[in-house]
Amino acid sequence: MKNKATVLCILGLFVTAACFVAGCGRDESTTFATPGGTVKVTTKQSGQEGVVTVETKEGAATIKTGPQAITEAELGAPVYPGAQVVSSGQFGQTKDAGSGVASTFLMSTNDSFDKVFAFYKTNLKDVQQSMDQTAGDQKIAMFMTGRKGNMRNVQITAKTSGGPTNIQITKIVEK
Repeated sequence: MKNKATVLCILGLFVTAACFVAGCGRDESTTFATPGGTVKVTTKQSGQEGVVTVETKEGAATIKTGPQAITEAELGAPVYPGAQVVSSGQFGQTKDAGSGVASTFLMSTNDSFDKVFAFYKTNLKDVQQSMDQTAGDQKIAMFMTGRKGNMRNVQITAKTSGGPTNIQITKIVEK
C-alpha cells in the first residue's frame, strides 16, 4: 500500500499545485488514459477552499486545502486547541490485501514549539516511539502511537528563531 499511496499522493499534490497555479475557479473533471488504466481527476474550488480527487483502479486520493474543521475522532489524536488546518489529504487503496487508508492533516498555530510539544506529550495515548531534537534553526518532535494496522504519526516542527509551529498528523488504517 505504501508505494501506491505515495504515487497517488505525489500525483494528487502535483494536480493540486497545477490547478491552483492555473487559477481554477470552477468544478472540473478530466479522465486520462494511461498504460496502467484510466485516471480520473476532479477539481473543485470555492473561495479559499479547494479539493482535488484522483481516482484509479488501485484506489483514490483526495487533497483539501483551505480552512477546515477537524475532530479528534477524524485524527485519532487530540486536536491542538486553536490550531488552524492548513491542508489535509486522504489516500486510499482498495485493490488487494494491503488495502487501507492513509490520512494526513497539516495544522498551524502561533503557540510555541515547547507548548505544543508539552500538549501532545501529555495527551497522546499508546505512544510507541518519540523523539525531540533541534537541528540548526529547526526544532522537530515526533510521536508514533497505536499498533500495526491502526497507527498515528504526530510531527511538530518550528524554527528556533520563532514563527508558527506546524503540526502534521498522519493516520494509517489498514483493512
